[in-house]
Amino acid sequence: MKSFYLNFLFAGVLLLSLFAQPGLRPAAALEGPGRYYSETGHTLDAHFLFYYDAHGGMELLGYPITDAFLDPYTGLLIQYFQNARLELAADPETGMLTVRMSPLGDLMGGWQASAEVKSPLAGSRPGCEYYPQSRHSVCHAFLAYFLEHGGPEQLGFPISEIVLENDRLVQYFQGFRLEWTPEYGDAYPVRVAPLGSVHFNYMGYNRDLLRPGPPANTFSYEVLTLQAAASVARPVTGRRDEQTVFLHVLDQNFRPVQNAAVTLVVHFRDEERTLVMPPTDLTGITQAVFYFEDKIPGELVTLDYVISYGTIAANTEDSFRIWW
Repeated sequence: MKSFYLNFLFAGVLLLSLFAQPGLRPAAALEGPGRYYSETGHTLDAHFLFYYDAHGGMELLGYPITDAFLDPYTGLLIQYFQNARLELAADPETGMLTVRMSPLGDLMGGWQASAEVKSPLAGSRPGCEYYPQSRHSVCHAFLAYFLEHGGPEQLGFPISEIVLENDRLVQYFQGFRLEWTPEYGDAYPVRVAPLGSVHFNYMGYNRDLLRPGPPANTFSYEVLTLQAAASVARPVTGRRDEQTVFLHVLDQNFRPVQNAAVTLVVHFRDEERTLVMPPTDLTGITQAVFYFEDKIPGELVTLDYVISYGTIAANTEDSFRIWW
């Protein structure tokens, strides 16, 4: 794995000279605490803040999926994002530490050699733009997205034509891969592929690096979404019996949510009961017990939960059967 990666890294050096990176800033000027993202539970390292904001931010690079760490293969400080990877390296001319984007499009095998050579003054095909720097064109919806989102300065030059990959039209650029995704109904039927996540998995790094963590200031953590899992003590009961129900509430990073409010609606065939369960505890769990009698054997009892935490709400359901 290491030798394969390094071979691509050395091959990508030629392309890096084409990858325009305006707005680089010495790392020494980027001191600070970084920026925490509750969406993924990771902190954007202070060294990468300026570059991230100046090169598309969350829209292009995506949220950070690791904290910054030293790459065991190159010794560079790197950080992975959903769609990209940033690295801190010495500028070959000044020797100062600067931020650059890893050429993930090339490293993931996107480079296509092209025999097509045009004069820089030659016209492109209708709906297309030819880039002599890499001898590839960008066309139609891909071109519209490419130009709207910064063109070569943000995404790098195209290193392939549009190709069919896993039954989807894609095109590789130096730092990214774009995909044709009309199913989402976006203004542009093109999206940035999660090459950062793909490359992290490909490299075989310790997966603990993906584990969400708390911010330096715990009060800045935000619960953004709720995930709930329900269960019952007895999947099958008698017609005169009791039932204990459990609910486990987690947030977007699978952290337990304390003090979530939970309302349970129990649907029997002949009645409906509403129960207010205790708030979730430190582990995100709450439970309740209810009794019933004179129910019909074979009846399926459905349980509908409504969970709320501040302004965030979620729903889940469960069931059990009355049998004897």
